[in-house]
Amino acid sequence: MHAPLHVDVAGRALAMVECDGVHDPATGRALTGSWLWDSALVLTSHLASAEPSPLLGATVLELGAGTGIPGIAAVACLGAALCVLTDVRPLLPGLRANAEANGLSDVQADVRELRWGEENDLVMLDREVPCVDVVLMSDVFYDPEEMPAMAATLRRLWRDGTVCWAASEVRCGVQDCVDVLREEGFDLAEVDRVTRPLLRDPAQNADFAVYRIEFRLPRAREG
Repeated sequence: MHAPLHVDVAGRALAMVECDGVHDPATGRALTGSWLWDSALVLTSHLASAEPSPLLGATVLELGAGTGIPGIAAVACLGAALCVLTDVRPLLPGLRANAEANGLSDVQADVRELRWGEENDLVMLDREVPCVDVVLMSDVFYDPEEMPAMAATLRRLWRDGTVCWAASEVRCGVQDCVDVLREEGFDLAEVDRVTRPLLRDPAQNADFAVYRIEFRLPRAREG
């Protein structure tokens, strides 16, 4: 692991640890979720600036959490009651380490495997976390072919009143992902766009978009 990075959120410094050598056991490719990315910082900053906070007392679930800063910040700094940090199994030790580094107990931070579209994972989640108020996602709009599985997962999480915020670097392929989610029954509205220096290349700026996502729940039949 690298030395912790420190990120200021609402006047509190959060510690984020990145892990090297985390690979997909099926492909051998490095899992990019083991590093902190700019979209997570943009999403966290957007949530921290919202008045009133949309997270007060909420159960927050982060999909594809990676290092977990938006979900961890939700509880540590922004008033949420619980964060459920989800990703593939090799990334879970890093998520646990980051939750613990910021003083979150197991009661406050539930770290668990959630593979998009996997029925067994969803059944377990339904049983143990029956109500999710807020879903957070950052830097997950990269492959349109992954979007139907993500949409299936979101539909299972959704309850009346659930809302989702997502942030992404504005790059090739993002709009294709957004279009697929819309086809799957979700409304996405871009609510913020910021330009900032890249965390790993401060000499270069990039644009980032924040989206509010809602699911068009089917209407109950009359009569």
